[in-house]
Amino acid sequence: MFFLSLVIAAISFADETAQTFEQANQLYLQAKYPDAITQYEKIVQSGFESGELYFNLGNAYYKSGNIQKAILNYERAKQFLPRDEDVQFNLQLANLQVVDKIDAVPRLFVYRWADSMLALFSLTTMGWIVYSFFILTLAAFAIFLFARTYIQKRLSMFGGLVFSIALILTMIGYGVQAYKESNTEFAIVMSDVANIKAAPDSKGNDLFVLHKGLRVQVLDNVNHWRKIRLADGKVGWIPEDDCESI
Repeated sequence: MFFLSLVIAAISFADETAQTFEQANQLYLQAKYPDAITQYEKIVQSGFESGELYFNLGNAYYKSGNIQKAILNYERAKQFLPRDEDVQFNLQLANLQVVDKIDAVPRLFVYRWADSMLALFSLTTMGWIVYSFFILTLAAFAIFLFARTYIQKRLSMFGGLVFSIALILTMIGYGVQAYKESNTEFAIVMSDVANIKAAPDSKGNDLFVLHKGLRVQVLDNVNHWRKIRLADGKVGWIPEDDCESI
């Protein structure tokens, strides 16, 4: 009975979420963007997440003129839909309105290529790829053990070696991506103008100024201050309320 009650509650929650999502979509189509935002945010606050939800929420914020919130939600949608062309296009379109244009520090071709390859798949997708190569490797070596002819043994051995190499490479990629996602935090500047300090203190020296919508890397958190790094390597401290984590 306890299990059934959990199932019924989960089904009820899913139905309610679907209805709220559909209602928010209708409000968006009617150009009632503030009302649509309220409904989308209600779903987010309930604990439900998806690429489509964040994408639609980003669109609603973009239409209402809140660029920083639009970029924040496009970035969140990108984590669920890393290869979605609409998410990529709308994010680029919103970033055109960001005041700060930061040139990234040049990196070696190998690192750029590796990052671009990892960005093609989400962590969940990478996990399934690793699992698939693991099963294929086991299947190939099982065929080798029970093969009756020399050709079957040779082909299965060759296939097993190929799948083993692919398994090792994908496991490395999965580990790197998992480490980056768990140890790398990014945030979007929310305030119109944010003074970046040399230390986590309002009385600290001003280093530079950032504007809304800029994506920064979070390095540390101290007393409601966040240590951030820009794409060009500059480092400073920003008040916690002036940015929001992706």
